[in-house]
Amino acid sequence: MTPWILLTGLTAAINLSAFILVRGRWGRMTLTLALAAVVGAVVGDLVGGRLGLDLLRIGDYHFAAASVAAQLAMLVAALLSALLPARSVQS
Repeated sequence: MTPWILLTGLTAAINLSAFILVRGRWGRMTLTLALAAVVGAVVGDLVGGRLGLDLLRIGDYHFAAASVAAQLAMLVAALLSALLPARSVQS
């Protein structure tokens, strides 16, 4: 396992935990938020590398950029789920 994969998973898990702690509840959105956190961490690391954001790096991994992108991705996922119409259950 490469360190990049390990750091991405760790970054996503830390940010998911912080997001759920601030939000104050677990729910059926947790899996969607976890996927958004992983995608955000990957994109954030890539963008941080391209832009040269060296605020907090661990080797070649841009931790600060990955964390910010993971939080933004989870925020977008939560906002989009709130905007979608609720499903109606028909008997």
